[in-house]
Amino acid sequence: MKHMKTYILVVLLAFPAALYSQQEPMYGQYIFNNTVINPAQAGGYAANRFGVLARQQWIGIDEAPRNESVYLNLRLPRQLGLAASLYQDRLGPEVGIQFQTDLAYHARITERFFLSAGIRGMASHLRVNLADVPNVDPNNPYFKQNLSSGLLFNAGAGLLAYTSKSYFGISLPKIFRNQIGINQPGQVEFRKKENLHLFTYAGSNLNMSESFMFMPSILFKYIDGAPMQLDLNPIFGFKDLLDFGPMLRTNLHKDNEWLDGVGFLIGLRFLENWYLGYMYEYPLTNLSSVTKQTHEISLRFTWGSKIDSYIRSPRYFL
Repeated sequence: MKHMKTYILVVLLAFPAALYSQQEPMYGQYIFNNTVINPAQAGGYAANRFGVLARQQWIGIDEAPRNESVYLNLRLPRQLGLAASLYQDRLGPEVGIQFQTDLAYHARITERFFLSAGIRGMASHLRVNLADVPNVDPNNPYFKQNLSSGLLFNAGAGLLAYTSKSYFGISLPKIFRNQIGINQPGQVEFRKKENLHLFTYAGSNLNMSESFMFMPSILFKYIDGAPMQLDLNPIFGFKDLLDFGPMLRTNLHKDNEWLDGVGFLIGLRFLENWYLGYMYEYPLTNLSSVTKQTHEISLRFTWGSKIDSYIRSPRYFL
């Protein structure tokens, strides 16, 4: 069982086939960095932000997915926002790197209602390190090579409508469905298609008392070729210092188990400008027989912006 997942990945990668999976970076802690799902979030905070986020998925399974990211979110003059992010995704011998920049414009529609529109440009690179796959026949020529896709380009767009108490967003992180093909002379052919991703999400903040706040949010994920999912995050905040609450992920497909996973999120502000976040996830599918945990950890630094406060900064943006 230890190397079964590796073997399955190798079989899929070693022969010409179309692979369909989630290809956008996705974290349970998207509420700490909303630009991961929507470029319209760029500049949507009261101050500038810099952060790192790492996810180790399915602990105990060989070659399980791992994700790391670094991001910067800045407020600019003239009601503009700018964000930049660097992501690395690893799944077995496959390593993907993506760099993206987001530019958003925040318009005040009424005294309390704002609308933001964002565009995204990105460059990515995919590498398949077949020569590093363990426990294979050393005489198999397929596993004596590394494959590279070269540099790939794409674009994305999104909208965000919000007030001081609620928000709604929708985005297409990648507009173009690139065909990734690697078929170099004397090498195994590898083909992969960038699938359509559509994200919609909403949330609000409710003052329960002078010390406690309730910040429920929901994320709907549509990925072409994969089951639709809902992420539910009923988060509580205590005195602008501590955030905590459960996470529930569901599948919206008759052929899949309705509950995909549960988890718990906690975030702590310290030293005035720093924020540390952690999330634990437990799978409720058949994966629970081989793994019991997924971990995420994030660290963020915030510093003041000199731009006039043209954007309200609702507390639901953690």
